[in-house]
Amino acid sequence: MAIWAWDGPVGRITMPVSGGTVNSTPFPVPKGVKTMQVHVPALVGTGATIKLQALSPVVLVETAASEVWTDVVTMNLSDGSMVALDGLVESTCVTIPVSATGGGNLRFVASEDQSSVPSTIHIAYNRDG
Repeated sequence: MAIWAWDGPVGRITMPVSGGTVNSTPFPVPKGVKTMQVHVPALVGTGATIKLQALSPVVLVETAASEVWTDVVTMNLSDGSMVALDGLVESTCVTIPVSATGGGNLRFVASEDQSSVPSTIHIAYNRDG
């Protein structure tokens, strides 16, 4: 078996979060990262997909406010349209510029219940783009 070196951090995100059905474990985007290579595993359900959500900054380190998660969309600067970061299909690798997510604290949300066969979403972060 080959030993591989990665030029940035690697994230291992549990899908779903312990005791959950569709939400992954939340994860912070490491500082200075330019791209995220998201390896979407096989998902439960025909045509199941995942989308990306961001934690609203109403939740601060020193407060116990309720969590507010919002779907991540990015603006297409060529025509001003909004593009949702959703519809990521199973068994694919998707490269996402961190500038499209805004960084911060993120999570994945599946379109169907994933609790019967939990999996891991792997993310290779790249600082050089």
